[in-house]
Formats: sequence, C-alpha cells, structure tokens
Amino acid sequence: MKFDLSRMNPNLTDSATEFLSHLGYMTKTGGTCIEWKCDPVADHLRVEYNDGTLLITGRENVHFYRGLTLFLSEITEYRDNCTEFKREEQIFFKETGVMLDCSRNGASNIRFLKRMIRFCAACGMNQLYLYMEDMYEIPDHPYFGAYRGRFKHDELKEIDRYGMGFGVEIIPAIQTLAHMHTYLRWAEAQQLKDTDDILLVGSPETDAFVESMIRNASSSFSTKKIHVGMDEADLLGLGRYLRIHGYDDRYKIMIKHLKSVCRVCKDLGLKPMIWGDMFFRLKSPTGDYYDLPEETTFDENIAVPDELELVYWDYYHHTQKEYEKNIYLHHKITERVRFAAGGWTWNGISPNYSKAEKTIASGIVACKKLGITRAFCTFWFDNGTETPLQTAWYSISYFAQQCYGEEENATDRMLQMLTGTGIKQYQLLDRFDTVSGTSKENENADNPSKYIFYQDVLLGLFDAQIADAALSDHYKNLAEELRSQIDTIKNIHTEKLFSYYCILADTLSIKAELGIEICRAYRSNAKEKMISLCKKLDECAEKAEMLRRMRGEIWFYECRPFGFEILDIRFGAVSIRLRSARKRLESWIDGYVERIEELEEPRLLFAEDKNNPAHRQCAAGFWENIVSAGNIAGI
Repeated sequence: MKFDLSRMNPNLTDSATEFLSHLGYMTKTGGTCIEWKCDPVADHLRVEYNDGTLLITGRENVHFYRGLTLFLSEITEYRDNCTEFKREEQIFFKETGVMLDCSRNGASNIRFLKRMIRFCAACGMNQLYLYMEDMYEIPDHPYFGAYRGRFKHDELKEIDRYGMGFGVEIIPAIQTLAHMHTYLRWAEAQQLKDTDDILLVGSPETDAFVESMIRNASSSFSTKKIHVGMDEADLLGLGRYLRIHGYDDRYKIMIKHLKSVCRVCKDLGLKPMIWGDMFFRLKSPTGDYYDLPEETTFDENIAVPDELELVYWDYYHHTQKEYEKNIYLHHKITERVRFAAGGWTWNGISPNYSKAEKTIASGIVACKKLGITRAFCTFWFDNGTETPLQTAWYSISYFAQQCYGEEENATDRMLQMLTGTGIKQYQLLDRFDTVSGTSKENENADNPSKYIFYQDVLLGLFDAQIADAALSDHYKNLAEELRSQIDTIKNIHTEKLFSYYCILADTLSIKAELGIEICRAYRSNAKEKMISLCKKLDECAEKAEMLRRMRGEIWFYECRPFGFEILDIRFGAVSIRLRSARKRLESWIDGYVERIEELEEPRLLFAEDKNNPAHRQCAAGFWENIVSAGNIAGI
C-alpha cells in the first residue's frame, strides 16, 4: 500500500514520510490519501478508512502516529484489499510518556533515540524523558560525565527537534541532590559532597553547581518542563553536612534545598517536577516509601512551591488498592501529582515482564479512577545496562495499551508491526527468571538468570538457592522454544536480540547445575565423572564467549561505546573463570593437588524467605555480590 500525503499539513509531511518509510511503506501521489484532523478538545482518537481515504482524528500530533500505526497493524493481513476500517480509542491521559535511563553505563546513541521517539509516537506517547545524571555537558566542569558518553549540547538539540516532528516532547530528567556518585568520585567535586552519593546542601558552591546543572540541562530543549530528581537521598545531612553543621532536621534540609532548586527553575522560566519519595521516607520509621498509613498528615512546614509537581513512582505493588492509597497520600502534599510506572528492564540480564504487566495495569487503573491524567513508564538499566534496551519495546506497548484501552490483540499487532514479532515471543524472555521457586508474577523480582550466569562454579554462592529446581531442563526447553521462533521474526535487530537470548538459554542450561555436579563428583571422588564435567566447562566457556560477542553487537546498535567495557569485563570473566576451574579440576584429577578447598565449603542459601518456604529463588541485583564473597569494590 502506498500513501498520498498531499492533504497533510506541510509541517507533518516530512516526519510522516520518514515514519512510513521505516515501516516499509512508500508515499506517492495517487496512493491512499491520508487526512489528519487535529481537534484540541477531542476526547477520542478515531481512525476511519473508506473508499481510498484514511481519516485520523485526535487531540494532538502524536495521535496521528498512533492512529496510523493502529490502521497499518490491523490491515496488514488484507494487503491491498482493505475497503473499510474503523477504530476508536478514548484519550484519557493528557500526558503519557517513557523515561529512558541513560546513566547506568548504557547511554543510547542518537540513531536509537530516534527509533525510540518513533516508537513512542506509534504508541501514542507524547513525551520522552531522558534520565541523565551526569550525561550532559557543563563547560565549567570538565569531569562531569567524563569518559561516560555524555550527550553534547548539539546532539540533544537534534533529538529535541526530531521529537517535535513526531509530536513527542523531549524532557530532561536530572538529579539535583542524590544519585551523583559517578561525578562525586572526581577530585574537582569533593567540595560538593555530603556523602559519596549526595550533594552538600546549603553551601554556596553547591547552589552554584545546581544552578549550572539546571541551566545546562534545560538549554538544549524547547520544553519548559524539567525533572530535577531528588529521590532516594537516604543519608541526607548525615555525612560532611553533619560534621560541618551538626545534626539538623532532615525535613528542613530537604525543603531548604528544594526551595533553592525551585527558585533557579523559576528564574529560568522552567516547570520543575521531583520524585515524591523523600517526603515519605523522612516520615517513615523504616525509611520506606510505601509503608505510611493512610491517615498520615504532612503538615510539618512542607510548603511545597506552587510551581512544583510531585511524581509518585511505584514499580512494586500488585493490587490497585495499594496504588490508590499512595495516590491519596501524595494528594495530601499537593494536587499536582504525576504517576510513574516501571517497565522492569532492570532485573538483570533479562526483563521481568510478569511484574511489569501486573504493576503497570494496577497502577493505571488506579490513576484512571482517581483522576491522575499524567503518567509515564520508566525504563531503568541498573548495574550496568546488562539488559538490552530493545527489551523495552514490549513494556512500552503494554503501558500504552493500558493508557488507551485494554485490548491485548492491539498490543500484539503493534509489536508485530513495529518490531517484527509479537507478544508470544516477547513473553519467552520473561521465562529466564520465572522458574521453579519464584513467586507468582515474579513479585519478588527474582533473577536466577543473572546469578547463574555470573556465579563461580567452584565457589557456588547460589548452588543452595537453585538446588532441586531442575533449571538445566528449564533453560534447555526455553532455548528450543526461542530457536523455533527466530526464523519467524521479520526485523533484523529483533532477530539478533532473540538469537542472543537463545544462546543465553543454551549457556544457562549447561551452567545452571554445573557447579552442583562438580561439587558432587568431588565429594564422591568420582574422577571419571569429573573428566566429563571438564568438557562441559569448555563448552560453557565457548558459549559465554559467543554471548560476549553477541552482546557487544547489540550494544553498539543501541548505545554509545562508553560503558561496554563493563559488560566486556563481566562476560569475559565468565569464560576466564570457567577455564580456570577446569585447570583446578585437572590438577585434582591428575593428583597434583589433594584438595580443592572451594568445593569443601558448605553451600549456604544466599537469601532465604522465611515467610514463604516455597519461594526458593531470590533477587541479586549487583554483579559484585554474585561473582565473589570477597571484597572487590572497596578497601
């Protein structure tokens, strides 16, 4: 099918042409005529095709792209024989979007960011937040983002212009209080430090630095919105601040800093928003965000500035009632509340779609019920961006469909159109961590695929955790299912993604119980068995090396080069340690050593759920805690 854009507003023609081109469609006079009607008060998105004309009606330009994608994804099967089509969706949210983490080593390259913008537009998301802790330029602070792939001013302006063409507002999301450890490591930043992660509130140097951050981060974008962070500052006022000033009420410290940040934003004509958790953590006896009772009051000189918006972020709860309670509590602080869901791309090596689906659906239903009309979905990549960015496609589509409607088939068709494969295939990736011993909907965010892949086969830190779970068979079956789907995928980048996960499943099918088998053979003095296990070590090492190369290819499609050195080291270390293990075992087999002390160490549970004995797996988020019980990060 070819499309005629001659009746379109010229301001949209170039972007619409590019959008169609990336989906494999041509624009040509005399083709199917597309008309776009923008109605600023429309409460529904309407798509109507009749007699060679496609009419799309919506509230803003991004609705044109969602409407066009809905049409294309549903008429594909008709080829050129579609004569009539009609679709309508409610536009409930005023603002919906995606937040992309660019600060956990994996900073998206410009090409991939443009694909993300087109994907957001196709899903009807009118905002893309770029989460940049120290990933933008501050000329007076050369170490800010040094060696991390920070974005240049002109690059961000290019992305901003590109987003406008598709109706997607690009919003900077920075930090002005905590999450600053990658910059505070440098000598030039020591005077700004309260703790290793938190800025020293109240000092003239910090105030000037914060102003410089806000000014430089906002200057690349046409929007007046800015997210200034201020979350998870758990040790606020308890580092250098405490030594300089003595103990001070931590609520007062935060509010003082917040007012200073808001003054800077006001002077620059900006509309700030912050994460909402610190108001709760500083009142909670446990320091938690979500455990305050519904009758809690917030009357302790909070005085939230009028221009400030509070972002209620919640990626964890599985019931609508919990979201409603927390929305109610946020409304006690201010009526200006925005909701942030979680796409669960940060579980480890693979995504946790089970938890993403449940938490997104429950949160969005609560928002609709209580009148929250601004929401976005976060995509963090904790501990080094081990999970490829493309795994976000599924959760973005799912989140968008919850915002516009709940029809699962629409999500499947859009994924097929935009990525070359559908729900059934993406949900296979969820099975890397949904194994025997995990809780329903993986509520505890267990990540066995990560700790099995990285753990040392001789040390066996997680062998007690996975014992009796039959994980070798689980991953063998998963590899076979993934392999059977690869030839059906119609996008080269998606095919590479699934090929990578197929090899990962192969690797885990060997490695999952390898340490347990080695330990058993050693303790029973079964040297013939150990010889065969040495061959398995070689096979596993070769697959781990193949994974390293495949992950690198995916990385350089999605991200800037900075940061890949971390995954190169981690994946490479898996192969190295497997080969070192073989040498240790061969020394024992040949009689050069009498004992392998690592295999004599008792196998203990890494983590135990005493409230639920059936919950045998666990969550281990940090590579440095998986590969060794030794100290590899500190003094």
